[in-house]
Amino acid sequence: MPNSQYRMEDPIAVIVRFNGDPDDLFERFERARRLWIEAQHGDYSPPDFYAVCKTDEGIVIVDSWETDTAHQAFGRRMGPHLEAVGMGMPDHLEHLWIEKLGWD
Repeated sequence: MPNSQYRMEDPIAVIVRFNGDPDDLFERFERARRLWIEAQHGDYSPPDFYAVCKTDEGIVIVDSWETDTAHQAFGRRMGPHLEAVGMGMPDHLEHLWIEKLGWD
């Protein structure tokens, strides 16, 4: 299905990969995430689901957001915090529109 049928209010899943030492990347990303949270002064929408996985190649972050708008608010503002902890842009970024979220 083409993405054009989706709206900013539709839920989205994001898969992000950073290549390198998994332990170092995990620590750096968590520091960047905490910096981002502090910079929002409590005014943000957290993801519905968030997981960081260590792999042989680095880390994979999987998260889902209630809306693409919430995801973009995070993504647009995360860059400076990644830079602050010595990380660059992701090596891979994938956006997937969610058809079903939840187990029931």
